[in-house]
Amino acid sequence: MDKQAFNETTLPVTVREPGPGEDRDELVRLLFGDAAASARRPEEYEARYPRRALPKGAMVTRYAPSPTGFMHIGGIFVSLINKRLSVQSEGVFYLRLEDTDVKRAIPGALDTIVDSLARFDLSPQEGVLRAPAKEGAKEGEGAQARGEFVQQGSYGPYIQTERVEIYRDYAIDLIRRGFAYPCFCTVEELDAFRQEQMALTVKPGYHGRWAKWRDAPLARVKEALASGTPFVLRLRAPDDVSGRVEWKDGVKGVISMPVNDLDTILLKSDGIPTYHFAHAVDDHLMRTTHVIRGDEWISSMPLHLQLFRVLGFRPVEYAHVPPIQKLDRVEETDPETGELKVSDARRKLSKRKDPEANIEYYREIGVPETATIEYLLNIANSAFEDWRKANPDKPYSAFPLKLNKLAPGGALSDLVKLKSVSQAVVSRMSAEDVYTQGLDWARAYDTELAALMERDPEYTKRALGIERGGKKSNKRIVTWPDLRPQLFFFFDELYSRLESFDFPENVPEADRTPLLRQMLEVFDPADSKEAWFEKIRQIAVASGYAGEVKQYKASPESWKGHVGDVSMVLRVAVCGTRNSPDLTEVMAALGEPRVRARIARFL
Repeated sequence: MDKQAFNETTLPVTVREPGPGEDRDELVRLLFGDAAASARRPEEYEARYPRRALPKGAMVTRYAPSPTGFMHIGGIFVSLINKRLSVQSEGVFYLRLEDTDVKRAIPGALDTIVDSLARFDLSPQEGVLRAPAKEGAKEGEGAQARGEFVQQGSYGPYIQTERVEIYRDYAIDLIRRGFAYPCFCTVEELDAFRQEQMALTVKPGYHGRWAKWRDAPLARVKEALASGTPFVLRLRAPDDVSGRVEWKDGVKGVISMPVNDLDTILLKSDGIPTYHFAHAVDDHLMRTTHVIRGDEWISSMPLHLQLFRVLGFRPVEYAHVPPIQKLDRVEETDPETGELKVSDARRKLSKRKDPEANIEYYREIGVPETATIEYLLNIANSAFEDWRKANPDKPYSAFPLKLNKLAPGGALSDLVKLKSVSQAVVSRMSAEDVYTQGLDWARAYDTELAALMERDPEYTKRALGIERGGKKSNKRIVTWPDLRPQLFFFFDELYSRLESFDFPENVPEADRTPLLRQMLEVFDPADSKEAWFEKIRQIAVASGYAGEVKQYKASPESWKGHVGDVSMVLRVAVCGTRNSPDLTEVMAALGEPRVRARIARFL
């Protein structure tokens, strides 16, 4: 029996007794040639990747995507959970690129992954990262402007195609201990197996009598190799497949499933590992403590737990998070009555069908990244909403996220809720943050507004600072497209395009000019809010309008309107809209020359 030192992260290794005439060392030499002699033993990797020096209870978590397309909102969701739990426990969150499915890899996907995590403040502490941008690099200069990719940390490489030698060495060890073997089946043979299994209505796959290379003699392997037939390396399923495997999932509790009964591929014919094999080796050597991933992987757990066992690794803690779902309207006609029945069916957000599956959708509609994060925290843990109400001024990172409190059922995508969260997040922002983040959005989706905002940043910030801060902070901006209607009247280029003005009905056109003329004559930018309103009240009363709204409501036939109508005439003239923040603050931000010019336009 091979001997291997073991500790809290490893188990004693086991060996299947060799069959008659079985020479595993010779098999390894035949399959791997010179590489067999130089292959490292598991104990060497244990020494090369020692346990991490972290506080007790620290969680080492990871996000391990494949570079196969856009960043799914589910990827941000899982990354958020992994990062928050690692940071809270003084652990490590790292990014590993699982690029072993070379055919599906898409150019630029790594840029998307790394830059998306950075945008949402989810950059890892370790793994694949961007180096700082080169000095003097300008925006729009591609990778130079963003910085080159680097791998940071002592447990790399963090890109799986750069770890092929490690997987090969562990595969060699499995062959030597009787848990892996070469399979020379052709595509045509495997397809014939499937057809036969379908006809017999048995489980499809490489198992039982269809696992024709499981106990092949060495002479037959030599013959296949001599003919140049490519091979894959398969894991030997347990000899007794009648049992069950049970584990405690960090989200769903205790789960029991039948043991793995398929001889799964470990290494493909090009020597690249499958996801299953690579993840087990990597999560052990990178000293991952918790694998928190989508619950579509639950069906693979019997295989994954078997891999940990035969490799001699203590399993990591697994936690499977349900996907964000969507309701589909389903219409069915009853075949007997012909009655149309309508119901709602839940399904996982689809990359093909649902724009909200792509995180670029959230950027396009103008939801701040922090708002998307808080929306996802609501999905992860229902206690977040009450925590936010009790702690309006704290950053979301102060919320104590707990693994065992994650919602075990799939939450529904709710864009109404998302915008409500966005409104609250923007209302808590400083004018500086609104300007910075709003401008970043406008540069991509409203270039005219962006140019106006950049022309005089301080002026724009004064405008955005109106009614900002305090318990009744401005909530007019829900998403970044709301910047234009909230800012347009501060820029003469936009204000001057207005072709109609929605003046109040209670103020006839004949009254507007004299009212505005009087207000222009008494306008003094040094007046307080109260002093200025008192001047408007006096003008209103002198012109036949009630000085109080309640006075007008008590006897509407006695007045033309009320002071609010007169004040609205000024608001519409100055702002071009009835919907604007406090008029006194608006006029102060606009400045006296601009206010006088706006009023004079109607004289």
